[in-house]
Amino acid sequence: MEETGSNITIDQLKEYVWKTLKSGKVVVVVREKFPELYESEQQWLRAAQMLSGIDLDSGIRLKQAFVSLYMSLDFLSPGNLTNFLKTRMLDDTNKLSKCVQIARLYLEYDDAVNAEAFINKDSFLVTNSNQEVLNLQYKVCYVRILDLKRKFLEAALRYYGISQILSNAKLGTSKA
Repeated sequence: MEETGSNITIDQLKEYVWKTLKSGKVVVVVREKFPELYESEQQWLRAAQMLSGIDLDSGIRLKQAFVSLYMSLDFLSPGNLTNFLKTRMLDDTNKLSKCVQIARLYLEYDDAVNAEAFINKDSFLVTNSNQEVLNLQYKVCYVRILDLKRKFLEAALRYYGISQILSNAKLGTSKA
């Protein structure tokens, strides 16, 4: 009952699409592991470039494309579709963490322009994040960008704000 068109069967197309989508995870894993090696060798730019090659927004587009493909080909059970989408989509905390990591690597290379692009990319996620350490890392990256852009007064005010957060955290732990 399968239709053939241009000498390609639906089963062949399904298999190709599935293999292609599965291999995307391999690319992401490689792009996440190589920067560790580059960082150990203090090759900040290479590490940042490797990580910035990960499409952090692909989860939404991939989900939309895959669901429409799934609806048209109907080759996965709903359970498999759910599992696949869970492995492919980055949650907001992971996206923010990756952006901060990439910005930090660009800052180590003194590249404020690219660092700022990644810090600004998901800045709206900071307000919804309850990860204190990640929020602090974001603020430190942002203030370092201001410093590199020679906005010293604004940077000084933000450094002071960070110092207040840290001193309040130390006071909170010493009281306990």
